[in-house]
Amino acid sequence: MQKQILGQEAPRAADRNLTGKTTQRAALTELTNCVIYCRVSSKEQIEGTSLESQEIACTEYAKTHKMQVLKTFVERGESAKFADRTQLIELIDFCRTSKPKVDALLVWKLDRFARNVGDHFNIKATLMKYGARVVSVTEPIDANPEGKLMETILAGFAQFDNDIRAARTVQGMRRKIQEGIFPWGPPLGYRSADREGQKKTKPDEPDQPLFGLLQRAWREFATGMYKKADMLRLMHSWGVETANRISMTAQSLDNFFRNPYYTGILVDPWSGEHHPGKHVPMVSPEDFARVQTIIARRNRSIAHQKERLEFPLRSFARCATCRQSLTGGWSKGRSRRYAYYVCGNRTCDAQPNYQVEVVHDEFGALLDLIAPKPELITALERRILRAAEK
Repeated sequence: MQKQILGQEAPRAADRNLTGKTTQRAALTELTNCVIYCRVSSKEQIEGTSLESQEIACTEYAKTHKMQVLKTFVERGESAKFADRTQLIELIDFCRTSKPKVDALLVWKLDRFARNVGDHFNIKATLMKYGARVVSVTEPIDANPEGKLMETILAGFAQFDNDIRAARTVQGMRRKIQEGIFPWGPPLGYRSADREGQKKTKPDEPDQPLFGLLQRAWREFATGMYKKADMLRLMHSWGVETANRISMTAQSLDNFFRNPYYTGILVDPWSGEHHPGKHVPMVSPEDFARVQTIIARRNRSIAHQKERLEFPLRSFARCATCRQSLTGGWSKGRSRRYAYYVCGNRTCDAQPNYQVEVVHDEFGALLDLIAPKPELITALERRILRAAEK
């Protein structure tokens, strides 16, 4: 009896496996056009062969499955933690404008595509809306239940690995601070004692003759005889430049005079704790305290407001040329001030500015276009109630 039952069940299981493989092959043969997305997040990978090997693997996969590659998008030096990558945005826009020509997006591995589970499935849903499905050329993610489970697991592991790396990086930087070594690029007036590209193992050292000029600036300002504007003019006359090789600005000067690093103190940005640094101080604690008192007494500035009612789309809307976030600004006319969204990227060729009213009208039109119709909401509400009753 048992043999008879087993004999009957075995063909059924085999039929199911055969059907699943046939369905998988049929799904792949239906994909005729594709795009390729490759990404590396570090300079070493850009200069190495990682990008090339990714593109070769995806191209070979396309040839094997008889798919035509419409376009290849290569992301250089951008992290997959965020969904606002330049080439990824262009890829999504390409799939939107080419709908329904693009059938698949080929990636070498899912962690090249996204390292955040939410971003992974949100981007995937957007691509599916344009008729393109995500295909990993080295991982078994398919449209069947097993493939969907594997995709979820791999996406979760990509985020887990990224979170672990981030936690270890933070721990390493905090340990350096506790040891008295500044883990980031040295502030103005100092230079790294280690070779470029190596991990920091030594404290920063004075960068002469700039160190001596800045030390003199501290002493002069601590006397109380100079205003910030006077000190800025003095810095310009000395030829002092920031790390970006531009002249000192009022903001960079203010940051300079407020930085406790110059007294030999390192501040842990995660806990706010102070630790003694091993680098040579530029100013004594007494002069530093005197300078802070002078700044506080003369300060009439208004604190920066991150969110303003006049610019609700600031940091959300993007420049059409360089894709960087727009900021808000005011332009003074003859009788009143006018609000604009402007591109703050100094390297942007266009550096456009947009009237606030125009941007808000366009955004309102976009919301009207993508918002679900009221009758659909009502129908959905009725279906949810019926399902809840059952």
